[in-house]
Amino acid sequence: MVQIKDAALAYKILNGLICVYKPACVSVRQVQHKILTNLCRDLNDLPDRPQEKRVEIVGATNAPMKVKLLPNFADDPLVCGPRYIQKDFRCSWATHLGLFSSGILLLGINDGTKLTYLLNTARLTRAFKVHGQLGKATDTYFWNGRTMERSTYGHVSREKIDRIVANMQAAHQKTMYELSGLHIDSQTTYEMASQGLIRPANNKLPVVYGIKCIHFAPPNFTLEVQSVNEYDKYLWTLIHDLGVQLKSTAHCTGVQCIRHGKFDIPLALLRKHWTLEHILNNMDECRQLLEENENLLKPKSATLSV
Repeated sequence: MVQIKDAALAYKILNGLICVYKPACVSVRQVQHKILTNLCRDLNDLPDRPQEKRVEIVGATNAPMKVKLLPNFADDPLVCGPRYIQKDFRCSWATHLGLFSSGILLLGINDGTKLTYLLNTARLTRAFKVHGQLGKATDTYFWNGRTMERSTYGHVSREKIDRIVANMQAAHQKTMYELSGLHIDSQTTYEMASQGLIRPANNKLPVVYGIKCIHFAPPNFTLEVQSVNEYDKYLWTLIHDLGVQLKSTAHCTGVQCIRHGKFDIPLALLRKHWTLEHILNNMDECRQLLEENENLLKPKSATLSV
């Protein structure tokens, strides 16, 4: 663990990327505000530079005068306020997470905002655990929506889910190639795919690379989805569409981001660890990860002009 005893030194090295775990029902801006608040609190608790002095000349003008150094109250934290405030920091996120989603969130602090911009334009794949429940459909496709329909699910089996999920994955991949104007069996498509993951040029077009069922205990089930440019409502729609194809109904009960590129759950800081020492230590771990995987910022893969 990094041990910091000087506030000015700590502020200078607060430049980089951190990986935190965002809880559900907490917005990204609330996470950002909490982290910056904790950083300001911890920095202000550390010993800082000595208070500036003011020069005062006293004595009669017709006699030798004395020069004194007295405390400058204009530099006193009780007068001018805390040394470090939130406006002293720059902070941005690489990819947004919805309010009801939890999981990995990458934040850049100060100069680290450049890294979040590069990670955003690189459009790294993210892996999600999407939890669903059979037997009920809502107007928002999420558990907090108004119930629109109820149905039975006794006929649904793990084999049926696996078969439909495989068809959904194939349909998404076929649509991706069709939007690019390429035939899936052409030599050009093969050459593009051999270069790596094919990412869409439009950062608003969701692309699903893989879907599989990893847990099934009726009425609850869990899908693992690997995708790019996705958002929470798009993942809710996948659960709803799966329920329709199963000749039943389903709604989403939770979304968890378990991986963002090479960043995974063990690296993420929990809320109780959003402190200066843990953040500096995590920043160093993220820096080492980026140095070991230079292609994270500039992935070597084909890009579809869609």
